[in-house]
Amino acid sequence: MDKIMPWIDELPEAAKTDFPARRDAVAELMDEAAELVRRAEELRAKAYFTGCTLEGDAKRVWSVDEVEQAKARVRW
Repeated sequence: MDKIMPWIDELPEAAKTDFPARRDAVAELMDEAAELVRRAEELRAKAYFTGCTLEGDAKRVWSVDEVEQAKARVRW
């Protein structure tokens, strides 16, 4: 990932301030957010697959029509 806010390094004597460290903290937060998005996508996919499996299992216990009628009775 490219360094964010690279202009901070161009400021005179910026290295003597806390600005580079604060910028790095922002970058860490952005990296953490990206990881959380990746994890959320992974969990959504797992939930979808698990839900499909559950519905398939239900259709082995009850008829497809019974399951579809039950689904139609509920508002999502």
